[in-house]
Amino acid sequence: MNIRKTISFLAAVLMLTACGKTEEAVPVNASVTETAATTAETTAATTVTTTATTTETTTVTTEPPAKWETVSFTAVGDNLIHSSIYKQAARRSAEGGYDFEFAYENAADLIEPADIAMINQETLICNDQFEPSTYPCFNSPVALGDHMIDLGFDVFTIANNHTLDKGTKGLNACLDYWDSRENVTVAGAYRNIEDKNNIRLNEVNGVTFSYLSYTESLNGLSLPADSELVIGDVNDREAVLNDVRAADEISDVCVVALHWGVENSDVISDYQRDYAKQLAEAGADIIIGNHPHVLRDIEMIQREDGSEALCAYSLGNFISAQSVGQNLIGGVLQFNVSAYVSETEETTEQPVFEDVKLIPIVTHYDYNYSDVRIYKLSDYTPELADAHGVKAYSIFSYDYILDVLKMNISEEFLVLP
Repeated sequence: MNIRKTISFLAAVLMLTACGKTEEAVPVNASVTETAATTAETTAATTVTTTATTTETTTVTTEPPAKWETVSFTAVGDNLIHSSIYKQAARRSAEGGYDFEFAYENAADLIEPADIAMINQETLICNDQFEPSTYPCFNSPVALGDHMIDLGFDVFTIANNHTLDKGTKGLNACLDYWDSRENVTVAGAYRNIEDKNNIRLNEVNGVTFSYLSYTESLNGLSLPADSELVIGDVNDREAVLNDVRAADEISDVCVVALHWGVENSDVISDYQRDYAKQLAEAGADIIIGNHPHVLRDIEMIQREDGSEALCAYSLGNFISAQSVGQNLIGGVLQFNVSAYVSETEETTEQPVFEDVKLIPIVTHYDYNYSDVRIYKLSDYTPELADAHGVKAYSIFSYDYILDVLKMNISEEFLVLP
């Protein structure tokens, strides 16, 4: 901002005798709103005429400076809670509830430090209105969700193929659970269309994030015609793109979670690449894919304006008790995203990504799915791999883990021990 400051200083002193009188001039930093009248003091010996100094002042308003702010972001895959996981949590609880700490403690230090940590909660949490249940229709105890929050997750996506596992009653109970928890952001299933149109936002370090979540399948189930509930639908592409455009308008960084692809396949289809490109052009900055239960690659999508969007096509499982070796190899995606923040101007600056990396994790269990727990690959050993309970059903070894990772994740993103 340019500031003009004008100072007028007029003084005339007439000395008529050797003992004349001098008036003090007005200080240059004084505020004078009117020009003082010229006063004349006349004596037999002296006449003095003084014109007061007039100073024009301008009030300066300092605008908040525009600046780049950085947020650390962590995302993981499907939190898939089979019966062996919640039953072991029940056995470990001394108070008759559920203690999930053992299952997750080895990966806790990957989650807590992040400014934002996001997870796909694959199984419903029906506010303890139903008994816990496993495949094919899942329900997890409230203690599971509470532990995820305690670990540091603050964004939960819940649009997936199990969203209707307990019907509308179960979904309403699940929404009741999430509504009762503070400081969490939940996207993917909504009370009604007005609720869906209320795009979920949170703000970190002055940067506003928006969250959208969609699923490709509901395992053949559907909402009753008279239900007001809404579940994000990947298949309605034009509606999804319109949602992204709306979210982009009200946020600095738009995050889209997609539950899509063929289960147990690590092949990224042309359909997915095309869809991800359209999402990026519409305004999606971060695209997180899940559902196949295996890792798929990460891509920086180039927009037509030269900016980039980050797309992870599948992060695999965060935890599960599945019986295929590849299902037990997942990843924790970590990166920093910087956004140009200004309170006084609109900007065309796009978010910038740095330090994008995938930290491999392994879900381990012993004989007959006992003691299910996560390990960072950096803490895992060939001896543990050789003792993995999945070897009763599937190929598995430490070298197999490395081969899967190198085959599916680009070297520039993959962090190996």
